[in-house]
Amino acid sequence: MSPTKSFCAAALAAFCIAPAMARPHATPTPVPTPTPVEDPSITKLVRTQFVLWQAGSVNKDLYAQQVLDKLSDATIAQTSKGLAQLGALTEVVYLGPWIEPDFPPGARGFVYQMRCTIGNVYLFLALDPQGKIATILFKNRLDVETVTPRPSPPPA
Repeated sequence: MSPTKSFCAAALAAFCIAPAMARPHATPTPVPTPTPVEDPSITKLVRTQFVLWQAGSVNKDLYAQQVLDKLSDATIAQTSKGLAQLGALTEVVYLGPWIEPDFPPGARGFVYQMRCTIGNVYLFLALDPQGKIATILFKNRLDVETVTPRPSPPPA
């Protein structure tokens, strides 16, 4: 091999290898947290209940007794008025499970964001073991103390 070809081959090898050696190690990418899986039947119930609450036409047959004891016509009217100001419902986003120590035994809780044309609100809903609505709350903000995050997977 001629000296020129040897020099070119050595320079090319140095050029190809040098940048690879000079590169810093890639920053590890965090493992993504899995998106909570929603139950379509619960999402349908939440959507229906939200629209009924906006209209002030709550189906009391779907509610557990402890909720019915607190549901006055004035409460429904006041809540309806506030929810109606948000405009038409455009999207229902499931955020995850809701766990509350005061739930009746066997109750399951869910948190949703209700997106409307004028604003958003969070809907917290719990169903008792018989499928009756044991709790329903509408909140302007998401309180971190009321949402139980899913545990992160252990590091690999």
